[in-house]
Amino acid sequence: MTRKTRRPYLSPSQRVLPGAKEAPKAAPVQPVPDMSDLEEEYRYVIADLKRIGITAVFMLIFLVVMAFLLT
Repeated sequence: MTRKTRRPYLSPSQRVLPGAKEAPKAAPVQPVPDMSDLEEEYRYVIADLKRIGITAVFMLIFLVVMAFLLT
């Protein structure tokens, strides 16, 4: 039985044959959003991260207390 060989993934620029007339097209440039837009869009993230951190600390304390009580 013959064995399959893996072909490496080639980017679009690597697929162009030497001497080909058509050059690969560049991807369109995405505009960078303003900081005010980012602050408005993600204003809730800091509060969520604080809440997750507090929950993680309480869970860790709970696990340590349970380990002392059960041993």
